[in-house]
Amino acid sequence: MPKKAVSAQSIVESALFSAFKNGMGETSLADIAQDLGIKKASLYNYFAGKEEILAALCSYCSDFYAKVNLFEQEIFTKINSGNSEKLFKKAVDAYIRAHEAEPLFQIYTLVASEKYFDKNFFDIYESQRQKVFEQSFLFFKIASAQTQGSAQQSDEDLSRHSDFFTDGILSRLDLYIAQKKETIRRNPECDAGSLFALPSDEKQITKITAFAVDILRTLI
Repeated sequence: MPKKAVSAQSIVESALFSAFKNGMGETSLADIAQDLGIKKASLYNYFAGKEEILAALCSYCSDFYAKVNLFEQEIFTKINSGNSEKLFKKAVDAYIRAHEAEPLFQIYTLVASEKYFDKNFFDIYESQRQKVFEQSFLFFKIASAQTQGSAQQSDEDLSRHSDFFTDGILSRLDLYIAQKKETIRRNPECDAGSLFALPSDEKQITKITAFAVDILRTLI
């Protein structure tokens, strides 16, 4: 196996790849070294051991997910009564598709499984959930004001709809990603690269965006 450029970053990325394939608990120093094409002992030039690598992996996932948004900030200045559905649908569509690409696919899979066993990963999940809730609440509030004027929805109603939307969109995303991950399990010859090259399931994405737009329509 040809050697990869070795650094603390590449070691963490190889740990992510192994954890994605085998699970965090089954990831070993030997797996990481094999992916990098180096001897296991070389890993100690960068990390004290497996626990330190896994801690760095958790930080890597947290830092990456911190940059993932359902809505980018500029979208909130563009919402009006004529385009709110289009903007909302486009953002949800992009959010789902972003999770199909590496490394977010791998990160999502790892966080989704490890949140039950590791508080640090649970915190990553909760942070992302809170972000989706807050951003959807803001979108709903602006869209409602643009279309209803003085008859705006109350913050309590907006919060309730945002909570329902957040749980619904994340559960649908989880199922969508789980189905793609299952493709690897059922096809051992399919490596990670070919998984990421798989086409999107347009039918499922259409169902997810339709769910999102239905909620928005109840508010505007």
